[in-house]
Amino acid sequence: MNESRGAWQPLHTCVGARAGGMRTSFGAAPVLAIWNKETGRGRVFHLMSDAAWEMRATIAPGGGEKTFASVEVGMDSRYLHYRLKPGEQVALPEVVSYDFTNKTDLDCHKLHAWWNATWPGKRNPSLYNTWLCRFDKLDFDFVLKQVKRAGELGLEYFVIDAGWFGPKGNWGSTRGDWKERPDGWLGGRLAEIARAVKASGMKFGLWIEAETAAGSSEVMKNHPEFFCTQHGAKFLDFTRADARAHLHAAIDDLVKKYGISFIKFDFNCEAHIDDFGKDFSDYNAGYRQFLREVRARHPGIYLGGCASGGLMMDLGWARDFDSFWLSDNQSPVYGFRIAKETMLRLPPGKIERWITARSAPTLQPDYSGKDERLLVTEDAWWREMRSVAPDFVAAFATGGPVGFSCDLTAFSEKHMDYFRKLVAERKKDEAFWCAAVGRVLCDTPEVVVLQYSDVALKDVRVVVATGRSRQNRTTVRPVLDPALDYEYKGRREKGAFWMEQGVAVGTSILDANELRFTAAK
Repeated sequence: MNESRGAWQPLHTCVGARAGGMRTSFGAAPVLAIWNKETGRGRVFHLMSDAAWEMRATIAPGGGEKTFASVEVGMDSRYLHYRLKPGEQVALPEVVSYDFTNKTDLDCHKLHAWWNATWPGKRNPSLYNTWLCRFDKLDFDFVLKQVKRAGELGLEYFVIDAGWFGPKGNWGSTRGDWKERPDGWLGGRLAEIARAVKASGMKFGLWIEAETAAGSSEVMKNHPEFFCTQHGAKFLDFTRADARAHLHAAIDDLVKKYGISFIKFDFNCEAHIDDFGKDFSDYNAGYRQFLREVRARHPGIYLGGCASGGLMMDLGWARDFDSFWLSDNQSPVYGFRIAKETMLRLPPGKIERWITARSAPTLQPDYSGKDERLLVTEDAWWREMRSVAPDFVAAFATGGPVGFSCDLTAFSEKHMDYFRKLVAERKKDEAFWCAAVGRVLCDTPEVVVLQYSDVALKDVRVVVATGRSRQNRTTVRPVLDPALDYEYKGRREKGAFWMEQGVAVGTSILDANELRFTAAK
């Protein structure tokens, strides 16, 4: 639940953060902002991470009683001992920096606009993933039922997460081989599932943890030279062409045998000190090269990034992953906070939102008499649950790729119809979401208001999500072009009017609303 949890601190002496390990968002995310209270302006620094890094802002003496603020951004210097051969170069990480005046969201729409122009997204798909349904306890007949329902929802990808390979009793013992076995959870019938997925109009995908292998795996026994030791831990050595070639051969076989079009790359292992003194920069460069080679070998493949939640979720890796698994906690209540604050450092299209819910028709209806509420997980394990309105779940799923990771057979037909329409609407607007920029209009424990739009502010969508608010309504003031005419619910007014007057929105507990403002042609 701690992904992207930022906070302002007084800059009396020094404020800093670092991720000193192999995973670039482990411990902190590479973004730092400073705010000048005298001028009401700030400056934000985003590090395009290539290695272990550190960032700090320091009050430094300027002579006499004068001081100034100094910002340092770069590779982690504690263990850095980078030896260069004559003529050899080392590329330092890129820094993206700009001014902001909105202290709530750091003018993140500027970052989004720059990113979408520099690294344009090509897809914003709808997905299914098995993990938060039954975790690694896969069952052939049960998975086939999910395939059928996912096809009925109109989803585009169906992905089987951890547990599809290896023996049923201990699938992790064969990590690194990436082969299905007849004694596994699916009984050697993965190809049948892949065919069923394609017959339902979807593309098939699998989970792989590429950086590691179990000691009892075939690859570890037959090719120990493919692995390097990083401070006592074993990792596939991506700097070696032959090690990458072995992994490519395994992926090529999966593509050929099952026709996979999606890979969810996890990265659950960690090393805290690079024994080579290079802050893992060589290792990460090899891993990025591997990802780009996968794309070259299999054009059109979708690569999702995951690392125990969000521990490799940053701009550096966003260059090579199509989107990120936001968190292992996909509660829409907590997820709103995580997604909202992640949007301050990543464009909306990179942030996957996962629906983990089920219908609960036998529960007591709420006070208003409505019985269409959903039961959602409140943690990463389905140990804690609460009910929310379907519109609240849909609002959480707005922005990036929308995914389902739950038992789809537990949805009532009413809820199936609701989500079928949601998926169809997202497909229709895919081009908008691929290039959308975001803003945070309101950020309180009671009400969160997020705005998504094109750069020119001609198509504006505002999501209002309410927690345990004790007020009956709130007034939403969108950011629009003051000179343009906008239509909202049949009424046409200048952008300046809507920005000044706002729109009153009801605030039911754990519910949400969407407002659309369209520039008149």
